[in-house]
Amino acid sequence: MNIEKVKSLLGMAQKGRMLEVGKMAVSVLIKRKRAALVILAMDASEKLKKEIEFDCRRNSVPVYIFSDKDGLGKLCGREVVSVVGISDKNLAAGIKKWLL
Repeated sequence: MNIEKVKSLLGMAQKGRMLEVGKMAVSVLIKRKRAALVILAMDASEKLKKEIEFDCRRNSVPVYIFSDKDGLGKLCGREVVSVVGISDKNLAAGIKKWLL
């Protein structure tokens, strides 16, 4: 796992407006079938994890658990983030590669 590469790719997604942050934005992204990848924070609430994982399973979207809310927030240039969704398939593939 290379955190610097993940950070770089998330930054590219954010600059290109291909990154959604937060439960509502990610849920809409999934339901509109535009999500290529979803990343959840390890310390996100169990309710949030269940809801997002259910939506992802239903729509065949890969979901990864990564870092904590503070760490994910720093990667996205924010304070605290529980869930992010990436809409670009190429960026999602690159992020998946570095998350494993």
